Amino acid sequence: MKVCNDLDIEANKKLRWDRMDRTNKVIEVKSLLAKGATKKSAAKEIGVPRTTLQYWLSREGKTGVSSTVEAFFETSDGLAFLHQLVIAAQFVMSKVGSCGTDLVGMFLEHSQLNQFVAGSHGHLHNMSVNMEEAILNFGEQENTDLSANMPKKKISICQDETFHPDICLVAMEPVSNFILLEKYDKKRDAKTWLSAMSSALKSMPVDIIQSTSDEAKALIKYVEQELGVHHSPDLFHVQQELTRATTAPLQSKLKQAEAVYQASLKAKERLILTHAHYAETNKAPCSWSELNDEMNRAVAEIDATKKQHDEVQTYQVDVKKAKKALGDVYHPYDLNTGLAQTAEEVGNKLEANFLIIQNAAEKTWLSENSMKRLDKAHRVFKGMTNTLIFFWTMVQQQIMSLSLSPKMNCVMQDILIPGFYLQIAAKKARNAADRHRIKKLSLEILARLEMLDDWCHLAQPQRDKMKRIALECAQLFQRSSSCVEGRNGYLALRHHSSHNLSDRKLRTLTIIHNYFIRRPDGTTAAERFFEKKPRDVFRYLLDNLALPARPAKRRKEIFMAA
Repeated sequence: MKVCNDLDIEANKKLRWDRMDRTNKVIEVKSLLAKGATKKSAAKEIGVPRTTLQYWLSREGKTGVSSTVEAFFETSDGLAFLHQLVIAAQFVMSKVGSCGTDLVGMFLEHSQLNQFVAGSHGHLHNMSVNMEEAILNFGEQENTDLSANMPKKKISICQDETFHPDICLVAMEPVSNFILLEKYDKKRDAKTWLSAMSSALKSMPVDIIQSTSDEAKALIKYVEQELGVHHSPDLFHVQQELTRATTAPLQSKLKQAEAVYQASLKAKERLILTHAHYAETNKAPCSWSELNDEMNRAVAEIDATKKQHDEVQTYQVDVKKAKKALGDVYHPYDLNTGLAQTAEEVGNKLEANFLIIQNAAEKTWLSENSMKRLDKAHRVFKGMTNTLIFFWTMVQQQIMSLSLSPKMNCVMQDILIPGFYLQIAAKKARNAADRHRIKKLSLEILARLEMLDDWCHLAQPQRDKMKRIALECAQLFQRSSSCVEGRNGYLALRHHSSHNLSDRKLRTLTIIHNYFIRRPDGTTAAERFFEKKPRDVFRYLLDNLALPARPAKRRKEIFMAA
C-alpha cells in the first residue's frame, strides 16, 4: 500500500482541491473503508490530510435532497452532468435569453441544485463574466481559423445604425445572415464606417460588391466614395416614406368627408321635419315652390358630399394597391411568369404606380409636407433601377466566366437563375397563397431541365458548378436590409431588459448569433458564411469553464441572551 509521508500531507494542506479530484478521492476512500481500512490510513493512502478527509465525508447526507440524488451528484458522471446542467442554465437563460443573474439563482434554488453548487449573486455574476470571456475567446479563435481556410468570395452587405442611446453600427451579410460588424462608436460618419468595417474584415478574404441600406448620407458616402461599389436602396424605406405621406393624411381626409356627408344627411332630416311642421300648421314663411327648391338643394348637397367621400375612399384604395405593387414589380424576374425584366421595364412599372399615388395626393389636396415626402421617395427610384442594371451586369459577367455553350448559356439565363430566384422570392412573399404560387412556378421552370438532352448528358460536376453559380447570381439582387432592421429590434429588446449593453455583452450576443442560433436546416450563420462547420460553442464552454463550486458552508446562527 502506498503511504504518503507527513511532508506531502502538509504540502497538500495548501492546495485547493479540484472538485472532480475530490469526488474521485472520496469514492476511493469509501472503497478503502469498505475493505476495513481506517480513515487515518485511507487519508495517507490517497495523500490527503485526515482532517480534510473528515470534512469531505461530513458533508454526506446534509443537502436535504434524496440520498439517491445526492449519491449520483457525488459520482464523476453525476458531477459532469451537474456541470453541464449549470452551464446550460446560465448560457441559455442569461446569454441566449435575457434573464438576469438573480433569475438563474432562483432556478437553482427551486430546483434544489443550490444544494450542490454555489448560487449566490456574487458567484453567479463571476460565473457569467467568465462565460462571456470564454465566448469571446471562442469567437476570436473561430473567426481567425475559419477565415484562414475560407474561399475568397464577393459579398453583399446590409448596413444600418441603431441607438441605445449610444450609436451602434451594424453590418450583416444577408445571404448567410452572418454579422460582420456590431459595435458601439462615437460617430456614424463615412470615415467611422470605413475604420470599423476595415477592422471587422481585415482577416476575411472577402470583397464587398454592393451595400443595401437606407438613404443615410454617411452610409451612401462610405459605400460609393470610400468603397467605390454599388449602393442598393432599401425598398422598405421607400414604401415607409410613401406610407407616411399618404396613409394618415388620406384617412384624415376620409373622416372629414364622412363628417360633411353625415352633416348633409342630418340637415336634410331637419328640413323634412320642418316641412312637415309647416304642412300641419299651414303656416310657411315662404311659398311651397321655394320650400321644394330648398329640399332639392339639400338633396344635391348630399349627392355632392357622398361623391366626394367615395372619391377619397377610392383614392385611398388605389394608393394602398399601388404601394403594394411597388414591391411586386421590383424584381429582376416577373413573379407571375418567371420572365426576365429589364431595368427600363421595371422603372416604367414603378413610375406608373407612383403616378397613381401622386395623382391621389393632388386630387385630395394633401399637405405640402406630404408632397415633400412623396418627392423624397420618388428620388430613390433612380437608385432602384440602377440596382437592376447592376444585377444584370454582374449576372452576365458570371455567366461569361463559365465559358458555356450557347445552349447552356440559355439554360443559365432562362431556367437556373430565374428558378432559383423565384425560390428565394417565394420564401419572402407576403402571404401563403403567394408563397405557394411562386414556389410552384419556380418548380415548373426548373423541371424543364430534365427535358433537355444536353443538360442530362452533362457531367455531374459541371451541373453542380452551374447550379452553384446560378444560385449566387440569384442572390445578387438585394432590395431590402431587413436582416439588420430585425437585428436592431432584437438589440433594442435586450437593451430594454438590461438597461445597458456593455461592449463585452454586445460582442457576446454577436458571437451567439453567428455560432449558436440555427436555421431550420440546422446550420449556423458562421457555417453558411465560411462554408465550413465551426466548433460547437456550448461544447467549448463545457471544456473550458471550471466545474461549479460547492455552496458555501452555512454559518451557525448565534442567539444572544437578552
